[in-house]
Amino acid sequence: MPTTAATPDDLNAIATRTTALEGVVKALSGPQASSGASFVVRPEDYGAKPGKDATAAFRALMDDVDKRLTPDAGGGVPVATVTVLLTGVYTVSGSIMRPKSGRAQGLTFRGLGKRSSEIVMTGAEPLLVNADRWMGVRFYDLSFRSTNAKASFLYSSSTGACQDWAFTNVEWRGSWKYGIGLDGPQTSNTNSEWRFDGCHINGAYDVAFLWSGMTPSVAQQDQFLNFWITGCKVEYASGDAFRFDRGGFITVDGGSFIITGQRPDGGLSRFFNFPVAGHADSVQHLNVRGVRFELRNAKSRVIESRWTGQIVFDGCDDTALGFQAHSPALVAHDYTNPGIVAYRNCDLVGRHAYHLTAAPARQVVAYEMCTRKNNRTAASFLVVDGVKATAKSTTSAPFVHVNDGDGIK
Repeated sequence: MPTTAATPDDLNAIATRTTALEGVVKALSGPQASSGASFVVRPEDYGAKPGKDATAAFRALMDDVDKRLTPDAGGGVPVATVTVLLTGVYTVSGSIMRPKSGRAQGLTFRGLGKRSSEIVMTGAEPLLVNADRWMGVRFYDLSFRSTNAKASFLYSSSTGACQDWAFTNVEWRGSWKYGIGLDGPQTSNTNSEWRFDGCHINGAYDVAFLWSGMTPSVAQQDQFLNFWITGCKVEYASGDAFRFDRGGFITVDGGSFIITGQRPDGGLSRFFNFPVAGHADSVQHLNVRGVRFELRNAKSRVIESRWTGQIVFDGCDDTALGFQAHSPALVAHDYTNPGIVAYRNCDLVGRHAYHLTAAPARQVVAYEMCTRKNNRTAASFLVVDGVKATAKSTTSAPFVHVNDGDGIK
């Protein structure tokens, strides 16, 4: 096919269009952007330098974000007009989202990819503090790392805002006191609708990666509800992955869950920890589907729960390390006075414990089409104790076995 060489006029036209496009990008980025316009901001626009502490730059960036909110035509909460773009590794030593009055929504943080774009926290504060302000916040393709075991990723305190946060292809690593902490006063509400898609929960946690109901004496914190964890790698060293002192209604769909180490204090690490009894009925619900668990030592558990609601494991497997010496005696799932507990099509390691010190109004524990790696009789698999337990507890109500792979009836 013949080709035609560009003429001087063609080259001039290309240069003119390129200059015009550069002007548009410049106008829609950085602190010089016109008020109300949608634009992209980077920490570099506010003085961030490679290898230098960028705390002041991020704070200036967030101050500028706060100045550029625009009214929501369909509601009363102003909306953000920016996307925060992170294109490198940034070190900070203090909170970069700080308390501010009023509510806002629609802020987005984007990176280039996991570990290509990362914020490293060296201080002891929460990296982000959401004090009843931001909702509808999104994070994409980023990493967060802490080098200070007293740090936390996010402290969120709500009396009506602080809802609808979502993370896609986001990673947390390093040492943290906790990752996300949900709190609020007696009038607390929301802190709801949290979504994690394809995320990597790495690192180590003194308390938990996600800690809902940080002040469990506030019963209103049961309004912290609706959590969706989809296709995530929850592969971390120690601590609890998901701790709910208040709130709940959790759906986990797919993923790899591994506890790789042990807590320095010798305590237990759990994927799900529900340590407080007495909740609103509609929040005591956990549904886990198609997750592969690994429990690499005797100080780890899949779940420890005091809920009286509905807990369901469907198509899950925690037997990968069932051949190791610690597995036969391992209490992998532990319940105190459960309500409805169901295991369907699951392959199970170790033993399951039920502490029956009270009799909830509705109590059924059902195993349907399940198999066991180590303890293949009801007597060896189920550990049942408490004042409501009987000599035949493992083969009588509330326990039901249906089409059991090991022949338990």
